[in-house]
Formats: sequence, C-alpha cells, structure tokens
Amino acid sequence: MSAPARLNKQETRESLGWFNWNVSLRGAFETIGGGTTLVFTAFALAIGVPRDAMGYFTAVISCACIVQLLGMPVAGRVRRRKRFILAVAVAEPLLIVAAVLVTPLLPPELRPLSLGVAVFTAAACLHLTRPFSDDWLATTIPSGLRGRYIGRRIRISSFAIVASTLAVGAGVEVLGKDNADGLALLLVLGALFGVGAALTLARATKPVVREPATFAMSDLLVVWRTRPFVRLTAGTVLLMLPFYFAGAYYQVFNLEVARMRPWLIAAMGVGYLLVKLLLTPALGRICDRVGARPLLWAMCPIYMAFFLCFPLVEPGRVWPLIAAWAFVGVADGIYGVAAPAALYGTIPAEGSRPAYFAVYNLISLGCFAIGGVLAVPLLGVLHTIDWSWGPAQLGGYHLFYTLCGLVMIPCTAAVLLFPAARNTKARSAG
Repeated sequence: MSAPARLNKQETRESLGWFNWNVSLRGAFETIGGGTTLVFTAFALAIGVPRDAMGYFTAVISCACIVQLLGMPVAGRVRRRKRFILAVAVAEPLLIVAAVLVTPLLPPELRPLSLGVAVFTAAACLHLTRPFSDDWLATTIPSGLRGRYIGRRIRISSFAIVASTLAVGAGVEVLGKDNADGLALLLVLGALFGVGAALTLARATKPVVREPATFAMSDLLVVWRTRPFVRLTAGTVLLMLPFYFAGAYYQVFNLEVARMRPWLIAAMGVGYLLVKLLLTPALGRICDRVGARPLLWAMCPIYMAFFLCFPLVEPGRVWPLIAAWAFVGVADGIYGVAAPAALYGTIPAEGSRPAYFAVYNLISLGCFAIGGVLAVPLLGVLHTIDWSWGPAQLGGYHLFYTLCGLVMIPCTAAVLLFPAARNTKARSAG
C-alpha cells in the first residue's frame, strides 16, 4: 500500500487551524446539546419526560457505538471520504433540531421515544465517521509536532467548553428551567455550533490517503487471546461500575433534588473543568514516572467520597455537592491519564490494533447502556423507601448515590487487574 501524499507547509498549517476551529465549535455543541447536558435535561423535564427515564437516554447514546463496529466494513468502501464525513457530520446536529421542534407536538407518552430515537441516530452519526475523521487528523499532523499540537488542541477545546458552560448557565438562568420554548431555542443554537463545526472541515485539505486496511470481524477474536488486555478491560468494567448507573442523573439531581439555580450549576461545572485542566499535565508526568496503578489507588477514595457527598445535599444546602465536584476533578484527571496509559501498554505493537480499540469502546459504552437501563427500575424501588439519617430525610436519589459510593468500596480491588507500573513501562518502551 502506498503512503499518503504529503501536504505542503501552508496546507498543513491551514488544515490544522481548521481542525482547531472544529474541536472548539464541537465542544460548544456537545456542551449545549449533548444528551445528558443541563439544557437537554431541563428541556426533557419541561416537556414532561419522567425524570427517572433520563437513564434511557444515556443507554441509547451508548448503544449507538455498535454502529461503528457494524458500519466500518461498509463505510470503509466509500471512496469520497471527505464528502462522506461532512455529510454525516452535518446530519448529526440537524437530527437534534428536528427532535427539538417535533417532540413537543407529540402526545406526552411518545416524547421520550422521540428524543431517544433522535439522540441515538445523532450519536450513531458520530460513531460512524469517527474512525475516518480521526485518521484524517492523524495523517495531517506532522509526526514531529504531534504531541505539541494535541496538547494545544486539548487546551483550546477545554476553553471552549468552559465558555459555553458559563453561557449555558446564564441562558437557562434567564429563560427559566421550565421554559420549554426557550430551552428549545438554546438547543437549536447549540446545533448551529455543530453545523459550524462540520463546515470547518470543508476548509481543511484532506491528504490523498492510501486505501484503508481491511477490517475483518475475525480480527475481534484475536483480542480475546491477549490476556493483559482482557484483564485490563475487566478491571475497567469493575472499577467504573458505579458510574454506569450514576452518570445519567447528575443534572436531574442538581435541578430536582438540590434545586440549584442554573448559573450555580454552570459555575460548579466550570470549577470541575478547571481543576481537571490545571492538574492533568502534572498527573501525566507523575504517571510516566510511577505508572498507572499507584495513581488509580489514589483515585478510588476520591470517588467514594464523591458519591457519599450526595446524601448531605438538600435544597438550600448545596455546598457538599459543590465541594464534591471540585475534588472529583482530581480523580477524573487521574483516570484521564492513567487509564489510557494502562490500555496502550496492553495492546500489542503489531497486528490488528483497531480491533482492540473497537472491543474496548464497545464494552465500555455497552456498560453505560446497560447501567442506564437498570438504573430506572432501581430508582423506582429506592423512591419507595423513606429513610431518615439524623435530621435529614433521604429520598430515592440520595439513597441511589449512597449505594454507588458503597459499591465503589469493593470495586477498588479492580485496580489489581491493571498492569503493574513496571509492566506498563516495559510495554511502552517496547
């Protein structure tokens, strides 16, 4: 197979600039219109979607990852890759716009289904093009500038997310969290950022890339014979078990239980992002020195404390939640650098490497789908329990997050399934 044709310096510089615009605008789109964001959650609640049903949206978004696995053999045969990427990338936000405009007109019992179909289809568009858009970016970045460019790209996207988070908090504060029409307008505005993100790619030059390597379903069988990878994947599932249930209900808890004002929710989210952004470079250097496993051991108590702060929250007393989101940024920063470092150390340097990432992503996102579905009946049971703890009355969501914190305690042992520091370094060096 021939190598991709190189871009000249001017084409490379301009294309990388447009990729930065793409990640910035997409960050704004996902912050405003993502399926578990403040605006989307408030909109769904405002049009009558039951609050416990929010777990289903997380489930369908995660289930959409199967489209990548099943669609790669077909999409891989598309000859005009750039046109394909642009068309699907534009379709993703437009599907959200269609759902926002149509869903309020439907009977109440059909509204959760309408939103669910929309977020599934939109997520499927993202997953379908992600392997090809990632390859496009990878072939554009000069090898000598790869680390520097990716670091700058992460900083740019982080600033875009912080800015859009603050704007969203102010917008929901002004419009009101029960204002369905106003929230719909915000979601449409967010979708425009998504369309803009797609259109920036039209200005980037796509190298003439060699024919992609074939992807056979039989490659997936090879993955299961790599024992370090299998152990790490099992460890990831066990370590993240509480989050598969908890993730869909953060904004529901903020709005319905804590009764927080939207601007305060946004400020809390920005504080979390800043903590993670500021600590990630240092955590990466520490991970290079000591390996992933010691950092993961330090992470687990933070996650336990995070969940166990939720029972302390009630309307008018939200400081435990604000504190929880501030210090959990440290834990998420640890996981963000340690987990990929451990994963890369378990994947062989040769062979069908894409198959490993496909399996890992499918299992991880599949667990979020299963957890989102199972969380709905679990909350139904917990809502029937009336339990007092001192002067506090604990409702279903308090008990839900308490249970997540208690489950996190035995899940900590899953760190033992991650490769030891010396093994990770040896594989990385190899």
